[in-house]
Amino acid sequence: MHVSFERTAQEAPLGTVLLAHGYAEHCGRYAHLRCALTRAGYDVAYYDHAGHGTSDGPRARVDVGALIRDFGDARRAALAHARTPELFLFGHSMGGITALGVVTAEEDIAGAVSMNGSGWWNESDRRFRAAWKISWRPFFAEMIGRINRADPYNRPEALRRKSVLLLNGGADDVVDNAAQAMYADRLSSEHIDAEHIVYDGLGHFVTTNMMGDAVAWLDRHI
Repeated sequence: MHVSFERTAQEAPLGTVLLAHGYAEHCGRYAHLRCALTRAGYDVAYYDHAGHGTSDGPRARVDVGALIRDFGDARRAALAHARTPELFLFGHSMGGITALGVVTAEEDIAGAVSMNGSGWWNESDRRFRAAWKISWRPFFAEMIGRINRADPYNRPEALRRKSVLLLNGGADDVVDNAAQAMYADRLSSEHIDAEHIVYDGLGHFVTTNMMGDAVAWLDRHI
């Protein structure tokens, strides 16, 4: 796995963002988001998940442990080359789901922006399988157990002194917004600094409005 960097033209960056893409994608699809962030004064680090883009591994295979491990490796690389003390995570879809897991698990991250992701992994998995009529298979039991052990929903207290922004399309048919709404309610009940924005009629996409809201939120939390 290779971590790339794009730096703002500003001599003193406002902060550093680590960006993660979604399933069956690659980091090259997010040039528009990287551009928005660097223009706003932020340095950006980005990489391809295992099995995606230029990274090694079976193509497009989802392994929760590998996703978190790769994000952790990318996090360490980003921090080693960062020009600012604080690191924020940005991710879309699978990247947004993983970002919420990593910001929950690691202490040296200031916050995270999840675009069309979910912080209640087990509930999102259940809803996805139900929506797409995926029949039960024996290996699901082990997979769900692994998901549950790292599920951010079970550890809201780990986000104290951190901030999260949850951005979801109201018509998303890939990652059910209802699970994210329940996760947001749980964070609110624990008095976590969390904001949830739902874009009515929007599917599983990153829009200019979503990018603008993400940059504005970041500006407020630096």
